[in-house]
Formats: sequence, structure tokens, C-alpha cells
Amino acid sequence: MLAVLSTSTRLRIAIAAVVLVVNALLGDGSLVLPWALLVAGVDVVAGFLLAHEDVLLPHRSQRAAVAATVIGAFAAGLSLLAGAGALPLFVIPLYRAGERGGRGGVAMTGGALAVGAGIAQTVGPPAVLPLGQVVLWGALAVSLGTLAAWEDRITPRRRLRDPIADEAAIVLGRLAQLSAGMDGGLDHTVMAERILDHLPSKPGLRGVVLAGTPVSVAIPIALRGAARVPWPEPREDDHNTRQRAWTLGVPGSDVEDNRAVVAVPLRDVRGEQVGMLVADWPARTPATAAEVLEITEAAERYSTGLAVAMSYAHLREQAGMDERRHLARAMHDGIAQEIAAVGFHIDMVRYAAQQAGDSTAPELANLRAEVARILIDLRNDITDLRVGLRPEHGLGAAVSARLQQFGATTGAVVTVVLRESGFRLPAATEVRLYRLLLDVLVDAQRHRAHHVEVELIVAAPHFQFTISHSGATSLSVAALRERLDDIACQLSVGERRPEKGGGVQVKAGTIARLNRESDYGIRPHPSRWEPAPATVSEEGSR
Repeated sequence: MLAVLSTSTRLRIAIAAVVLVVNALLGDGSLVLPWALLVAGVDVVAGFLLAHEDVLLPHRSQRAAVAATVIGAFAAGLSLLAGAGALPLFVIPLYRAGERGGRGGVAMTGGALAVGAGIAQTVGPPAVLPLGQVVLWGALAVSLGTLAAWEDRITPRRRLRDPIADEAAIVLGRLAQLSAGMDGGLDHTVMAERILDHLPSKPGLRGVVLAGTPVSVAIPIALRGAARVPWPEPREDDHNTRQRAWTLGVPGSDVEDNRAVVAVPLRDVRGEQVGMLVADWPARTPATAAEVLEITEAAERYSTGLAVAMSYAHLREQAGMDERRHLARAMHDGIAQEIAAVGFHIDMVRYAAQQAGDSTAPELANLRAEVARILIDLRNDITDLRVGLRPEHGLGAAVSARLQQFGATTGAVVTVVLRESGFRLPAATEVRLYRLLLDVLVDAQRHRAHHVEVELIVAAPHFQFTISHSGATSLSVAALRERLDDIACQLSVGERRPEKGGGVQVKAGTIARLNRESDYGIRPHPSRWEPAPATVSEEGSR
């Protein structure tokens, strides 16, 4: 134990030991023993908190150490109940306060010591306690504390680190340890599958884990026993069991279409709703209490881990968006300004060549046009980096708006087909699909495509995203796969159908092409935008 204690802590423990030995020789050892152990023990606790700031995070550990030192000073003052033999204990807390808290710490700890001593003198039995000794030991304790504060001030310190960065490092380290110990780690999809794995084994059982708050759109993250979510979006559901579980957080069971339905809200460690578990199976009567309990236990067992995993995924997405904004700012303030300056210099040289009748003027004009094209591409890239999906609109609205802008900017004819169900894809999936669209549009603009077609089919958690244009291409499956990151879907880059004039077609999805919208419960989108005449057209429904 002593091997891990600092020299000053060992010195204070030695003071307590000397006090015990001396009082034992005088016959007062039993009276002083508990006070000496209390004061020395609190001092060791304060030292431990200061030496291991990751226990409670740095700022909390420092506050806890200060509180422990003040408590030790108060206990040292109360130790006068044991008699004058406990006076040397005054030195221990004041020395600790001066060592790490400076003169302010000595003053605060001295005040706590005085309060404790005053209480001891007031409530304790009458005893002959020489005032001179009390003053002497009090002055000695204050002097040692002040000396420790002075020594701490003149001692060269290590370079101060950012406490917020230290706490972030500690939190991330703990997060990695917790992830390794959690069943499923920090993958919210795996955690949701764990919930479905613990549902009752019943023929024809269907289950889904929905993520979201009572006021947000539900996002399916795990599905079992069906190709799509077999129920309407919870906020639009007329079935009271699912609607009450989603909007009010009240679990329940009922019978619907000869199927027993159970809906259980999912909550995080603070009790806030983060989603809902819905399960049903063929039955003519509602689920029994035992069946509801089994489903509720499955939800409660993994709901906290699911909430942590979703929070972690949100942090990752936020970090990615912050990085994109930072990159866009750096490109705008750096290379974009330099390219614009090069364009201005070329204009000046071209003007001078034209005035002088130089034959290089046409070549300079072509060079200026190429620089302008590069600058436009760069500005489009910067705009795409800055664009993020708005939570209230989602992927379909973002795709429509971006294609409308693309058609208006390039003059290309854009055909958009959007078919969406009432459920949205996870935010990470929507962002990655949107970035895939941006890459294909950049390729289309670079190769001067005159026609772009986009078809988006969403039957959450499944999707089909097809993008094609009439130009040549420099796209590859490997490059586009990086955009999709860890999304489990099929990706292909092939030729556009000859009857449409050739070109390239990029297809990503988790479902085969749907012949009927009803196959996956797809319904028209409630809103619709009107394209610019002769520039952008829309087919299908949104």
C-alpha cells in the first residue's frame, strides 16, 4: 500500500501513527485511535482521488478531493473530544490543503477545522485543555499548510492539458471497454436483433424494433418474420395498442385481424423513450400475462444497450458532418480562392494578348473556360459537403431538391421517381445514399450528361436506389462502396439501357425491383414538388 503513496501522504500517515503511539503510552490510545484513523483515512482518500482522476472524471475527482480534505479538517477539529493528545492531527488536513489547494485551500480548510474544534469545545465534557497548546498546534498547522502552498507554487509544473480533452479520452476509453463487454457491442442493428432473438418461439410470429421518440418518425432497425413492416407508422396507426405505446409510452396487448399484438416501449437508462418493440402472432385471444411479460423482459434487457448504441451512432454521424463542414470551409477559404485568383490573372493576360493581336488569345480563352469549369465543379463539391439531410424532410425530399437544383444549373433533363412507405430509413443509411447520389451527379456533370434518371424505392428497412445518366463515366464499384461504408446492400455499376441512349447506371439496394407498390406497402408521399418546365420532370409518386 505504501508503495503507491506519495512521500507527503506517507509523512501525514506517520504523524497519525506517532499520535497513536504517544497517546497509547499516556493511556489515551483508545480515545484517540478512531479520530486518528478517520483523519488519516480521509487524507488517503483525497490523495487517491487526486492521483487517479479518471475515477470520477478530472473535474469531479478534484472537487471530491477538496470535499474530503474539508471533511478531514472538520474531523480533526472534533478530535479535541479525545483530549489534547489529538492536537497534532490538525497538521494533516491543512498540509494536504496547502499542497494542492494553495492559500485559499488552507483558509477554507482552516475554517472547517475551527468549526469542528468549536463544536468539540461546546458539546464535549469539561476538560483542562490549555489554550496555549491549541493555539500553538493551530498556528503550526497553518504554517505548514502555507509552506506547502508556497512550495507547490514554486515547483515547476508539467504542461497543463485540456481537461475537456482528458475527460473525452477517459470517456472514449471506457466506451471501448463497455463495447467489448456488451453483447452486440455498439452496433444498434445487432442490439435490435438481440431483442428479436429473445421473443417467444411461436409459429407465424412477426416482430420489429422501431427507433425514435414519440414525436419523431419511426425508423425500423430490425425486422423478423416479414419482408416489410406490416403495420402503419405508429403516429398514423388507428390501432390503440401501437399508438399508445409509441405516443404515450404505455405497453399493451390486443387482437387485430386474428393476431395477438403486443407493443412495448423501449427506454434508456434515464427512462426516456427511444423506440418500440412490436410483435404479433396468429391468435384469437389477446396475449397472456406471461407472454406479455416475456416480451417486456426481452425489451428491457437490451433497451439500455440499444439506446447507447444509437447515441454512439448519432455521435459518429455528427462527427462526420462536422468534418465535412470543416473540409468545405477549408476548400472555400483555400484552393477555391486561389483558383479564382488564377482565373483573374488569365483574364488579364488574355485581355493584353487580344489588345496586342497575339495569336495565343484564343488558347488563353479556352484555358480560362477550363479554369471556370474546374471552379464550378469545386464550388459544387463545397456545396455538397455543406449539405446535410434535414430530420423533418428525409432522403426523398433531399433527393428531389438536389436534382431540381442540378437540372436548373446544368440544363440537363432530370427524371425522378420516388416511392416511399410511411417509415424512414436510419439516418446513417439516408446520409450515405445521399452522398452516393452526389458522387453520381458530379460524374454526370463532369461528362456533360444531358439526361439523369433517379428512382428511389423505400420500404423500410429495405430500399432500392437507381441512378443513371447519359454520359460517359469514371465511376467504379470500389469507389462507390466506400461511400456506402458498412451498409449491407448490393451495389452495381453497369451500362444504361440502350433504348434510353446508353450511359451508365448505378444501383444500390437491399430488395429486388418491385413490380407492385403494394408488395412492400409503398404508398404515395404526401407532398409533391413541381419541376421547372422542360428541365426537370417527375414520374411516379412521392
